[in-house]
Amino acid sequence: MEENTNQFKEELLASISELFLKYGLRSTSMDDIATHLKISKKTLYQQFTNKDDVVEQVMLYRRRVRIKNANTEGLDKLNPIEVISRIKDFMESDLGSRIPANYYDMKKYHPAVYQKVVEQDATLTKEFLVTLLDSGIKKEYFKDDVDKELQLYLLGKQLQFLREPEVISQIIYPLSVIITTIFVNFIYAVSTEKGIKEFERLKKEAKMIK
Repeated sequence: MEENTNQFKEELLASISELFLKYGLRSTSMDDIATHLKISKKTLYQQFTNKDDVVEQVMLYRRRVRIKNANTEGLDKLNPIEVISRIKDFMESDLGSRIPANYYDMKKYHPAVYQKVVEQDATLTKEFLVTLLDSGIKKEYFKDDVDKELQLYLLGKQLQFLREPEVISQIIYPLSVIITTIFVNFIYAVSTEKGIKEFERLKKEAKMIK
């Protein structure tokens, strides 16, 4: 019974997500959602407390989908430089999708939800990067005397900066170039000679844009 309930909720979130992408957060009311889903408002409010709750749960749903769709197979068998290359590719795909289209509305009309989602994303990103950095140090791809807190702070802020709605709409360079530059700078800042050599190897194999 619980599995059916969870599946129903996920189906609702998938449909609402598409609705938000098509019409925007601000223009889509709870009435619109109920009509589109062909359910009563009573049923809708049994699943969600209010519009803020809908927006937050849709964003969390999208995060689950992104993680599920990310190419993580065999990630544990890759060296840290290869993992960074995968992250770069994922960021390009994610920011190049339709998803950022809703960030402006969320920031302007649902600021509390926006702040919560951004903080959660930042925390998850930092936890992953800390693990990656520690692994890279142990395997001698990254310097053991690198200021981890500083480098992770700089990388995190740059990636967060790219998710700002106003930034995305005003970027004058190709997104792929900006993302690649961010990660290349990070690699050169933290890598040992071994790490740099591996990065050069990947460039020759065209796995990372020069």
